[in-house]
Amino acid sequence: MLLKERTSSASASPDLTDLPSRLAWLDDRYLRNARDEAFEEGLREIIKIDADGKIIPEPVRDPLTGETKGFAVIGNSGDGKSAMIRRNLARLEGFRERTPQSDGNYLAVNVPPEATIKSLATDILAKTGYGKVASSAKAHELWKMVRHRLIFCGISLLWIDEAHHLLRGGAGRDLAGALQALKKLMQEESGVAVIVSGIPKLRELLLTDPETSRRFKWQRLRPVGAASDDAINIARFVTACCKKIGLRPPADPHFAERLIFASHEGLGLSLALAKDSLRRALTARDSQLTLDHARRTWELQHPEHEGLGPFAAIGWPDLKKSLVDAGWA
Repeated sequence: MLLKERTSSASASPDLTDLPSRLAWLDDRYLRNARDEAFEEGLREIIKIDADGKIIPEPVRDPLTGETKGFAVIGNSGDGKSAMIRRNLARLEGFRERTPQSDGNYLAVNVPPEATIKSLATDILAKTGYGKVASSAKAHELWKMVRHRLIFCGISLLWIDEAHHLLRGGAGRDLAGALQALKKLMQEESGVAVIVSGIPKLRELLLTDPETSRRFKWQRLRPVGAASDDAINIARFVTACCKKIGLRPPADPHFAERLIFASHEGLGLSLALAKDSLRRALTARDSQLTLDHARRTWELQHPEHEGLGPFAAIGWPDLKKSLVDAGWA
């Protein structure tokens, strides 16, 4: 699928005489791609559609049990899972994110590495505007409160990002309890649709409980191939961004391939590196995006690498071979 530049009605054309305007426009760019289409297809499995085929904020329910379904988005770190989900939910007509300051019909929560099933339940309650909970409350009691609170607030979809942290083993962890909490979110007749996203370990952990895993549909984000349509369209994206913000595009014909290689074939990391390099060129008041902008941006992000890197001023085919032969990773 052809990758396209995201446009924003608030900043469709930046003021080329104003640096903050150009930077704001750049910050809002998102590259739509085949993954977005696959994500929407998955949403249609767990969220209802109306007579016109539009996704509406109401979970699909089993006609016999009333139970809902889940959707798991799996990808390596840097694949752009969170950005993809956030952008696609935000653009759905009728969907509004619930925050402590505003009502909404879907809720997004991020699981930090140190989270437990009890702390996640507490975070979800706080995001729905619920007051302080008793420190003595048991995890299963808090999750019962969560389910009731989601109903009370009119939440139809719950997105749990970095969900693999919730299912980790170790002291103070409860894998069986975490899986049970996820299952119960969809099990009850008043349950919500659930999206979980995380690294491949998440799929492995979910599959340890067939009763939970069978309730999920799956989307696996694949790496970006340097010789794929993704690489071609990342190059087009960079060129389009340069044109919009008043820069000449990079002269190197392999600029996108270098981005992908430097980002270990992660789409999210490749685009972030591209945007950071564009930002460096803008703030330096330069007239063209160059390999040097990308090189310096990448070096500041990866101080562990020394010597030649993907943005050295050497022809890409020869440089890539040298880096691979040297065991660069």
